[in-house]
Amino acid sequence: MADELLTFANVRRVLEEFGVAVRNLYQDNLVRSDALASGALLNTAESRVVVDGREFLVQLTLQDYWKYLEHGTPPHWPPVSALLRWIRVKPVIPRPDSRGRIPSERSLAYLIGRKIARKGTEGRHDLRDALQQVNAEFAGRLEEALRQDVGKWVAGAFTTAAL
Repeated sequence: MADELLTFANVRRVLEEFGVAVRNLYQDNLVRSDALASGALLNTAESRVVVDGREFLVQLTLQDYWKYLEHGTPPHWPPVSALLRWIRVKPVIPRPDSRGRIPSERSLAYLIGRKIARKGTEGRHDLRDALQQVNAEFAGRLEEALRQDVGKWVAGAFTTAAL
């Protein structure tokens, strides 16, 4: 009977709010750092709390490419087709060179690809920053929720034992 009382309802509620706060701040950070092209990463981010045995997990579901924005990439030649799609979706506006010539989309894709091949890409750390900020805000709330849930369980266990 006492185990039925230990549902951790308050902890679950705070963790659900934590997940939503991380997702929302991450989305805000993506907008602020101009990391949007198609908007797929921004618009499909979801958070949820999963109970796995005795663990509570806050899961953030993101598009697979989040890690490249977050951590950057080592030098490599990206596929031209991917660069062309990105140039069109972003959109990337080419600048004239020193002689006033404006590069074509393919030339622009080559120039961007060459830079990535030489230097890689730099990570933006939008998710890390969101997690750090929300962790700081929620630590006390989670501790209080745990205190409430355990207190309720202890009170219920003694009431049940007295019967």
